[in-house]
Amino acid sequence: MSMWELLATVLAFSAPVAVVSGFIPFVILFDGPGAPAIFLCAMLLLLIFAVGFTTMTQYLPRPGGFYAYVTAGLGRVAGLGAAMLAIMGYLLLGFCTLPFFAVNVDALVRGTMGGPPIPWFFYAAACGAGSGILCFFRIDLSAKVLTVAMALETLVVVIFDTAVLRNGGPEGISLAPLGLTTMAAGSVGVSILFAVTCFLGFEATAIFREEVRDPERTVPRATYLAVLLIGLFYAFSAWMTVSAFGMSQVKAMATANPAGLFPHGMEMYVGRIASDALHILLATSQFAAVLSAQNILARYGMSLGIDGVFPRVLGRVHPKHQSPYVASATVSLTWLALGLIFVMLRTPPDLLYARVAGVGGFAILVLMLVTSGAIIAFFQRSDVSHAAGAARTLLAPAIATLGLAAVVYLAIANFPLLIGGSQGEANALVALTFCVFAAGAGYAAILRTLKPGIYRNIGRQIV
Repeated sequence: MSMWELLATVLAFSAPVAVVSGFIPFVILFDGPGAPAIFLCAMLLLLIFAVGFTTMTQYLPRPGGFYAYVTAGLGRVAGLGAAMLAIMGYLLLGFCTLPFFAVNVDALVRGTMGGPPIPWFFYAAACGAGSGILCFFRIDLSAKVLTVAMALETLVVVIFDTAVLRNGGPEGISLAPLGLTTMAAGSVGVSILFAVTCFLGFEATAIFREEVRDPERTVPRATYLAVLLIGLFYAFSAWMTVSAFGMSQVKAMATANPAGLFPHGMEMYVGRIASDALHILLATSQFAAVLSAQNILARYGMSLGIDGVFPRVLGRVHPKHQSPYVASATVSLTWLALGLIFVMLRTPPDLLYARVAGVGGFAILVLMLVTSGAIIAFFQRSDVSHAAGAARTLLAPAIATLGLAAVVYLAIANFPLLIGGSQGEANALVALTFCVFAAGAGYAAILRTLKPGIYRNIGRQIV
């Protein structure tokens, strides 16, 4: 892959149209017109995290993502715990997008086209099957599909932003939503939690290291660009959404109908046809997110298969397409099994999305915090820290660790809100997340005793 194809592959995971129409209204709901500044703050925190993250890529020549980073910094026991968290997070985030896709396609088929009602599981299965087929082939095919999807998603949001910028909105274009004073007037803690989750996926650049041209340059550049483009795009779109309805009214409108805020704005400023096109692009955006998640998961599975931690068959690469086809097929089958379970439980797809997305996002946030601490540990006990400089190996990772610790704390404190459930359900799901990490660490401890050869391979280390 080229850098731009890698960038499209990881950016698609964040599903830009879905975020602009689904997450930005929630940030506005909690922080009002200060939402654009919230996204800029989240971008700054993750850019600081990216400093240590990209510096470490220079010293870990084998792919493996957070799994490899945590192992190199905190040891194999913590590393395997991190691998289990990564798999849990991406597996749930990819899976929860399937019912989200189904709900939007059903609304499009029945509401816009006047079609018949079809159970959500069939739409979800079609989405998962399409993703699985593309993941069987070379990564550059998926990258091309994701590049087209990203271009279309970005275009429709840019059209809306441009229309609002030209019109000026009911109260004109003001710089106040970009200021700290406006941001501080709202619920900053909950808002920044939602904003940070919109960036998830940018860190997956390192997992594709073996499949890009000139990885020493491509991976760091793609990581920084991903954070910058996500942050600036969402901040500007949030600013235009605030301007579209006016600083004095936007919070009330987001509270009344968060899901309808952006489609209503699109119809007001661009027209009904654009609003209908938005529903189609929401579906393609969600398909792109599923495809991106499956590509990431397949490479985590391949890494663990190569290391012997999982069955070695998962490490197989297709002789023609050079894809981790066995690991990818395993992801498809796992999603299918999960879907069947929730169908038998008669779980509504909208509730399924909210609960599963909250847990998956929280797992990745915890993983990022552990990784940030691992980066500090790696450089503090390594001779390479002097060559890389203290700012990149200690100062930036320390600031990122403190910031991410605050975000994880906010996530735990507001977990009922994050999943749309009760405090008891929230406590159980938070405990489950940490139990997954503990189970991975416990498995590593068992391997250390019973299978020391496999234990030495944990984390894709060169030993």
